[in-house]
Amino acid sequence: MTPHGQIQRVSDAQCRLLMDAMPQIVWIMHADGSHTYFNQRWVDYTGLSMEESLGQDWTRLIHPDDSLRVSRLWEQACGSAPCEREYRLRRADGAYRWMLDRSIAQRDEAGQTTQWLCTLTDIDDLKQATAHLEKNLSMNRIAGRVARLGGWTIELPDRTLNWSDENCVIHDVAPGYQPTLKEGISYFFPEHQATVIQLVEACAQHGTPYDFVLPKFTAKGRQIWVRSIGEAQRDAAGNIVRLQGAFQDITAQKEAEARALALETQLITTLESITDGFCLIDKAWKFTFVNGQAERMLKRRRKDILGKTLWQEFPEAVGTWMERNYRAAVDEQRTSRFEAFYQSLDKWFDVHVYPTEAGLAVYFQDITQRRLEQAQLHLLETAVSRLNDIVVITEAEAFDDAGPRIVFVNDAFERHTGYSREEALGNTSRLLWGPKTQRAELDRIRGAMEKWQAVRAEIVIYTKAGEERWLETDIAPIADETGRFTHWVAVERDITERRQQREEILSLNGELEERVLLRTAQLARANQELESFAYSVSHDLRSPLNTIHGFSQLLLKIEADKVSEKGKHYLDRIRAGVEQMSNLIEGLLTLAHLSREQIKSDHVDLSAIARLIALDWREREPQRQAQVHIQDGLSAQGDPRLLLAVFQNLLGNAWKFTSRQAQARIEVGRQPDTGGESIFFVKDNGAGFDMAFAHKLFGTFERLHSPGDFSGTGIGLATVKRVIERHGGRVWAESKLNEGATFYFTLPQTSCGMRR
Repeated sequence: MTPHGQIQRVSDAQCRLLMDAMPQIVWIMHADGSHTYFNQRWVDYTGLSMEESLGQDWTRLIHPDDSLRVSRLWEQACGSAPCEREYRLRRADGAYRWMLDRSIAQRDEAGQTTQWLCTLTDIDDLKQATAHLEKNLSMNRIAGRVARLGGWTIELPDRTLNWSDENCVIHDVAPGYQPTLKEGISYFFPEHQATVIQLVEACAQHGTPYDFVLPKFTAKGRQIWVRSIGEAQRDAAGNIVRLQGAFQDITAQKEAEARALALETQLITTLESITDGFCLIDKAWKFTFVNGQAERMLKRRRKDILGKTLWQEFPEAVGTWMERNYRAAVDEQRTSRFEAFYQSLDKWFDVHVYPTEAGLAVYFQDITQRRLEQAQLHLLETAVSRLNDIVVITEAEAFDDAGPRIVFVNDAFERHTGYSREEALGNTSRLLWGPKTQRAELDRIRGAMEKWQAVRAEIVIYTKAGEERWLETDIAPIADETGRFTHWVAVERDITERRQQREEILSLNGELEERVLLRTAQLARANQELESFAYSVSHDLRSPLNTIHGFSQLLLKIEADKVSEKGKHYLDRIRAGVEQMSNLIEGLLTLAHLSREQIKSDHVDLSAIARLIALDWREREPQRQAQVHIQDGLSAQGDPRLLLAVFQNLLGNAWKFTSRQAQARIEVGRQPDTGGESIFFVKDNGAGFDMAFAHKLFGTFERLHSPGDFSGTGIGLATVKRVIERHGGRVWAESKLNEGATFYFTLPQTSCGMRR
């Protein structure tokens, strides 16, 4: 057998081996309708032997309802382009399964159909997962290298070229044609002629033999491939007197090699494009081929896995039922399918194992997500069955008065209504309606369902025993993966007791409103009395304070020369205490007044207010080095007098607590609006405070610094908090000790949130 024949035989064997390992059915039919080949998948599926399959009409296995249509499609397919058909095919156990039949015609050089190559893909089980794999495998293998040999000689020294008749036929010239050496070399491509001349000259001068393969043109312009062999002939004296050799036309071989390469590329491309992982394992359990999808699914590079055994790569499978399945496929020569969890990959795979002459062909799919979804579905079904709420699922359509049919109810439905699951399935919601079921609510529900909108309602239903119950129901549409609505789900809760309680609450509302009005009037009177008391107390306190202050100052003035230094110190302490007490009283009166004063709503220029206060502090202490930056355009809706008090306290604190800084920095600004409110801030680089005591910051008389460090009454920030809250805002602060402080407050953008 020639080397070309050996290549064709090996290629045919490999192709048949691959087709036997494929999960699809493959068969070949001549143009006259006779069958020449069925793969092992056909035998496994139909239960027919190979002899029965080749000798009988296989179309009798097509479902009777599909037979005529398929026959017509075959008539239309004859002589036409590749085509596809879908029909049901009977399995060995008598069951019919949908198959996708793909067929392609093979033609000779004249364009006549010589045979059909067909595949059958089971799309009933795999749901067309492998429908994109077209079986384009051709059973016409490479025609083989034709041993067309033509001899030649070159006589030296005149370099006369002689061609044999066979060589003339190869070059499409008449037998006996004798070209010159230059003309003979000119048949080669121009880019190769220099190489040929160099080889011929080396052989003529030094006796160097050559053997090369190059393309060339014949006299008729036909491109061929030739193998050229040349060697020197010497006379008795050892002189080179002749070159002789042969051309072999290897065009057919080259074309066959190209077709084989194309087919190999096509097969590899097909295996690389499928969504399944695919690998070949030899009888020594070593991986011999792994496609790209398998690389990704197994998380291993092809170069790292080829040549390794299955048990080396997956040692956790050794000694398990997975190993037994693999070995049974080899030992018993039967296909095997199983689902397995690979712990090293943390994945579930659906594995198809097919025995081959060389070992095993394995297809596998990652079903981890599917297993997870199945587990979640089971968990959901269990949870729904345990719910105390009623769950009802109906069909999507049928928007008539009765509504769509029920396809699912949970256990709670049976408990609450008294109807069994069998009585409910196939029925409609009308089963639960009765005299007091609200027609208006039913119409509203149907209107929402016609628009595929979710809806909530409270309706009266009746149990099987005729008991009236109130249900709160939430109804929503369910869509499939394409977005098409397929069902409705209703979750219903028994709110009968809640409805009864609601009626009782409503009956108590009148009495409660009267009590609220009474308590409100009492509170208003109490507030008036409290305010009067505060003014009275402040007046009564100021009188003795003024007396203490006046007499202490008079004593210091009249008896100044008789009062010792210690006495003067005590008198100064008395004066400072009186001033401190007076400030506290004034602060209390201000705080009480803020709680009662009617708030006005005007547009307030906060930037202008801040600049006036900053200017006032600069005039009071011109010696201070302070940078005060006030953002332009700060404004809000509120009471101008009260917001002035806010900035007087915040800027006053900033000025006070930065007094020990060589260069004070104070900033007034606003952060971007969020949630319909403006966030303003006053920031300084002063003494700051420990955030652990921030909860005391806005309390009345609360101070975080000693009076010896910084003066104050402890009422300023309480005043700020009271004003901001009456405007419907919030106030807070952030700080670090000795690193300054930032006070934030919010004001609504409209007067809606202000408390009158």
